[in-house]
Amino acid sequence: MMAFNLARILAAALLARAAAFDCATGRCPMGEGNDTAAATTTSTTAYCKTVAECAAHPDLVVPVSVNQVLKAPADRTPDSVRKQHTKRNPLKVSAREWRDRTELAAVYRALHLYGMGDDLAAQCVMMRTTDTRDEFLMHEWGVFFEEVTASNLLKYDFDGHLVEPDGSRAPALPDVSNMGCLPVAAAIFKARPDAAMVVHIHPPAVMAVAGMEAGLLPVSQAAFFLHGQVSREGYDFTYETSFEDNLAAGFADGKRAMLLNHHGMYAIGASPAEAFFVAYHLNQACEVQVRTLGMNGGVLYPTEGHLRPQYADMMLSPDYAYDGSREWPGTLRKVIRKHPDFNL
Repeated sequence: MMAFNLARILAAALLARAAAFDCATGRCPMGEGNDTAAATTTSTTAYCKTVAECAAHPDLVVPVSVNQVLKAPADRTPDSVRKQHTKRNPLKVSAREWRDRTELAAVYRALHLYGMGDDLAAQCVMMRTTDTRDEFLMHEWGVFFEEVTASNLLKYDFDGHLVEPDGSRAPALPDVSNMGCLPVAAAIFKARPDAAMVVHIHPPAVMAVAGMEAGLLPVSQAAFFLHGQVSREGYDFTYETSFEDNLAAGFADGKRAMLLNHHGMYAIGASPAEAFFVAYHLNQACEVQVRTLGMNGGVLYPTEGHLRPQYADMMLSPDYAYDGSREWPGTLRKVIRKHPDFNL
């Protein structure tokens, strides 16, 4: 009966979410993120439907949190607060774009609140606009995460043009635009039509783990959440024409995060909630790893034979969704309390 229920949940979730993330099989002999980027094209994916099947067939893919469509939590944000955070619209853009802007500004502020947005200006978060799908929002170059508001975000198209609120376009220039983030965001959004947001940040613990040959090790529950979902890409502090294509390739096979050697991370999600969830837990996993490896005594590593079934058990659980939907309403309420000017 349990196997039947899990299969039914999986089928319903995959039908309800046409652009669902595929989770890579992700063998992890040393750690997550050891593999270099693969091809961008994803073949037809075969999923396992039960924990036993996932354990017995490593060639089958463990689906990422199949219950997330069916277990959408109640939004406990009071109606007055929820309406307040989107009611302003000084730019007179569409209602959907204004909501996109407030959501993105909230993510910027949340990253700052949780210590993931303090690396001066060389970071970026990009959100695909729901109006057009081939444009995205990003903060102005030099504006810190804690200064981002809904109205000071800039909009770009995939060809690198700055799009003004009146619809006029002009080539983006480095005086206001992060020219390194623009082509990367466009490449990832093109490669992953299901991605609504791309987060690029440099928390110290992430940079430390990204400088390790082993990459992300399975030494915490946060790392278990991301088993098989973290790719890795080299970075030599130059931007060649193939750089953004290599990064986009790293998100093939449904991966949700990337470690960039000596540099930082990328995290993506089908919603702001999911992108923040992935970034938060990758940072947490790296922080725990740095602390664990700095302690005296041996490290307790799970075997692959134990890790994959445990990961499958989490992803197939009917109790919890690993997409941030449970946590995002509370995160938004915290942003409203701590940074009430984000929606200006």
